[in-house]
Amino acid sequence: MRDKIIRINWNKALPLEDAIASDLSNTQGLYYISRVFGNKETSLYLGIATQHNTIRNRLKDHSEHWLNLYRGRIYVRLGHIIYPRNPDASMIEHAESAILYEQKEVFFENTSKTKTYSYTDLYRIENEGDIFELKPKIRMHEQE
Repeated sequence: MRDKIIRINWNKALPLEDAIASDLSNTQGLYYISRVFGNKETSLYLGIATQHNTIRNRLKDHSEHWLNLYRGRIYVRLGHIIYPRNPDASMIEHAESAILYEQKEVFFENTSKTKTYSYTDLYRIENEGDIFELKPKIRMHEQE
């Protein structure tokens, strides 16, 4: 059985304010929040924006409600699905779910999809670009 592929390109980590101001955040997709405190970077959260929301709106909401509780600098990597070309909300949710389930120990601020998730298709998630602690490949087939 051949895998269906979702390929995500992660942009270089930007300070939170720059990520919010970026034209790239005014879309749907994935985002990866980390913080640098001292000389150590730590992953915090993986999120998505789909349909009637944008990454920018989600980041603004996070910055108002919980990101300001962290000491240090907050950084964001913006993730856009580059294959297939026109991903729908379901595909973005599949990618987020597979990453969170596979890497639950990395994203301790995420509370859902770390123990279980449901899906209709099996995908291979390919992460490229500035992936920091993300695994380059995640096969949903191996999560069963």
